Amino acid sequence: MGAAPLEQVIFNFSRQQDLDQWMIINDTVMGGVSRSAFQPGRDGTAVFSGAVSLDNYGGFCSATTKPSKPYDLGIYEGIAIQIKGDGKHYKLTLKSEAAFMGFSYQYPFQTKKDAWTTIYAPFDAFKPFFRGTLQADVGAIDRSMVASFGLLISDKQSGPFRLEIRDVRAYAPRVQP
Repeated sequence: MGAAPLEQVIFNFSRQQDLDQWMIINDTVMGGVSRSAFQPGRDGTAVFSGAVSLDNYGGFCSATTKPSKPYDLGIYEGIAIQIKGDGKHYKLTLKSEAAFMGFSYQYPFQTKKDAWTTIYAPFDAFKPFFRGTLQADVGAIDRSMVASFGLLISDKQSGPFRLEIRDVRAYAPRVQP
């Protein structure tokens, strides 16, 4: 039996089929007026961009994967994403159930304006939220049943935003020989 791979590419946005797996869910689902898009960028990237509005009690934009067969990421330590940001705060989200409603496990990160960086989000650092409220009595995400991935901008960050993503990977801890 061979050693576990150190990483697994989940989404490589130079592939159209990976771009096609994502959709937008904004605060318009509850009467808000924020807008966003998830589109191909240059050089094989995806761009999540738009404008967050606090009007009508809104204040969030998200891009998330469409329901699909769950990913078994049990052997991995966490999720890594290569991004170029705008200096704003975002959250990487995971769900262990494909339904729109339900718990979302979130990992907050801040971007560097116009600089490529890799965000390493250990599974153990994701916190469970339901409709924006931290849940104290919910266990950790089931790594063997990751049903969706997403990106979220919220927390009263009104105005335009732009996040460019090269890929999303699961990573394992590096083992010394």
